[in-house]
Amino acid sequence: MKWSKRSGMELGAILGMVAVVCTLAVLQYRWTGEISRSEQQRLKANLTTSVRGFEQEFSYDFERLCEAFEVDPEVPLSSLENRILRQQSDWQRNASRPALLAGVDIWKLEEGHASFESFGTRGETKGDASGKGYVESSLPVRLGSLHQYLERQAQLLNARVIGDREAIYYPWTFQGDAPALIRPIFHVENARDMYVQLQGFLILEFNREFLEQQYVPELVVRHFGEPGLTSFGVTVRTVKTPYRAIYGSNANSAASRSAPDAAVNLFESVAEEARRRGHAPLQASGSEPWQLVVQDAAGSVDVGVAQWRRRNLGISFGLLAILAGTMVLLFSVARRAERLAKLQMEFVAGVSHELCTPLAVINSAAENIVDGVVEGPAQVQEYGTMIREQGRRLERLVDEVLLFAAGGFGRSGYDLRPTEVVTILEQSLAGSEEILRDAGFTFEKEISTQLPCVIADPEALSKCVENLISNAMKYSGENRWVFLRALRAPNGGSPEVQIAVEDKGIGISPADLAHIFDPFYRAEGVRDGQVRGVGLGLYLVKRMMEAMGGSVSVSSKPSKGSVFTLHFPVFDSTEAHNMSAKAEAAKA
Repeated sequence: MKWSKRSGMELGAILGMVAVVCTLAVLQYRWTGEISRSEQQRLKANLTTSVRGFEQEFSYDFERLCEAFEVDPEVPLSSLENRILRQQSDWQRNASRPALLAGVDIWKLEEGHASFESFGTRGETKGDASGKGYVESSLPVRLGSLHQYLERQAQLLNARVIGDREAIYYPWTFQGDAPALIRPIFHVENARDMYVQLQGFLILEFNREFLEQQYVPELVVRHFGEPGLTSFGVTVRTVKTPYRAIYGSNANSAASRSAPDAAVNLFESVAEEARRRGHAPLQASGSEPWQLVVQDAAGSVDVGVAQWRRRNLGISFGLLAILAGTMVLLFSVARRAERLAKLQMEFVAGVSHELCTPLAVINSAAENIVDGVVEGPAQVQEYGTMIREQGRRLERLVDEVLLFAAGGFGRSGYDLRPTEVVTILEQSLAGSEEILRDAGFTFEKEISTQLPCVIADPEALSKCVENLISNAMKYSGENRWVFLRALRAPNGGSPEVQIAVEDKGIGISPADLAHIFDPFYRAEGVRDGQVRGVGLGLYLVKRMMEAMGGSVSVSSKPSKGSVFTLHFPVFDSTEAHNMSAKAEAAKA
């Protein structure tokens, strides 16, 4: 391979562009990593802020509810109900979410007998001015799950000695089945007593529908955003399996089993808030504590950010690959354009030479005839033969150029019809054999007399044969021998007619064999040997054969000669009938 200054510059440009692309790839990888880390930190900070806000608001609301219904053990039993009524009234009037509480009930213990009292209408001797107060009734079905719990707690507390300070800070208990908050009601006879007695239980009933369908969803939207606009799945559920979901921002969030990005025991937060404010804490029985669980849709923030980074890297590297491919394509197109320009220049030079040579001979012969230099019949015949040969040469060259130009604009104009190959070959060889004899060639032929018809344009078929014979003559070298064979041969499942033109000339190298059917292509050895031609003959043969539904093949060895073969599929009579029917239909 010959290296030039231009080739060196192109190689330098390619290496420079490769270096630029590689540098961009490394920088993109690093930038994406830094952005991913920043995004990960931002998401985790936002998540921490959102979880803390949800936890604090939930804790505040529940602690305020517990605080609003605290009962001092020193309150006289005669005024207990009125005090609870005032607390309930204050809650309904002052609370930010009064609908959170559905009702306030009392489970009383009197002389070993337990009774349930709920707020309702009662007689004039008991109750407030409106005639509303606590009346005894049976335990409603909605609170049926509390009966065993209340009896068990009563037994446990009556079996213990409870001091007045413990009574003040005795915790509230959350029962999720109801749902309700429960706290014992203690009473001390006078301030000097150190111990209290259990008088019953205060029951705060939650509005389940409001709690699960409005209160918790509003908290989630306020602190995490709309479920459809955030990548986090937010769930409020019980702590232990099997999980019972109170709220889920999407269908899969409650069923998540993987490690969440954040998990907070909400009632522990309420208890911490109560201790901070100096009031009775809140606890949940069994597996009832509620847990706030937040998890990224991808499984975790780390996984989500990693997926985002891989996606961005894929897009970035894809764009860089397109950039690199575009640069390669530009270089390839530039080289092809340069090669095409070079071939076109060679074509122009070849055509000019091919035109000038016969024209010079014809002009010289004509001038000699006009000037009287030619004398006698022998010289006239010699000059006439010379003019005829050069005229034929010009005719072939003009035909090739016109065919190439017509093909470039898509004007084929082939008249395809069933054609007798033997007849066309005889007509074509009538002129070619005379040219071969005049040029001193030995011409042999072997044409089968039983060749079937093929679909072809007779004129194009004749031109293909003539071009192959002319090509064999140009590259025959010192072995001035040409052989033509036409026969029927099998081609897989369908037979074909093969027309082969063979010579024993200079042959074709393997490097040139793949390009000999390209327009304007001429092998370097042919150009150096100043063999006439413009590089269009074989290209036109290939194009004409493809237009007729056939093909052309070549086999060659350097210094051994070449064989060019035309392949025509055998014409089917059934196909002829269909073609005739289509033609008649088109005329109709």
